[in-house]
Parts: sequence; C-alpha cells; structure tokens
Amino acid sequence: MAEGTSAGARPGVENDLDNLKGIGPKHAEMLKSIGVDSIKELRHRNAARLKEMIESRHGRVVGLSEKECQAWIDAAKAYQGG
Repeated sequence: MAEGTSAGARPGVENDLDNLKGIGPKHAEMLKSIGVDSIKELRHRNAARLKEMIESRHGRVVGLSEKECQAWIDAAKAYQGG
C-alpha cells in the first residue's frame, strides 16, 4: 500500500483528513466511509448534505452538527498543507 493511503482510499489521493483541526480519527473514519477521503474532496461538500450522509450511514452521531460539518469544510478550504 502506498504511503499516505489506507485501505479503501483512492490510489494517488493522500488520506490527509487528520491534518485538519477538529477531525479526529473517529470523524475521519466516518468521512472516509461516505467517500470523503481527502481535504481536497471535503472542500467541495455541502455541510447539510455531509451531516445527512454521515447520519444515514452511522445513525445519529452525538455532537455532530451542521455547524461542525461547515467548520470542517471551511478548514479544508483554508488548509495550505504541511
């Protein structure tokens, strides 16, 4: 397996969600399970839809709000790497 990827990640796409503030391992795994496996991918998501997709797959997630999803998206858009 290539460095920076995990099982289920697309080849050539770095799995870098852990680099964003507020996305710990649990949330990163949830995002990956719905096809959001990189900061680049997260930048293009809608907060309401993201929350809906997570909850349709994992059930109600305590502490997960549309506002938190929007904060992740904003952090992804602002992320400059390294």
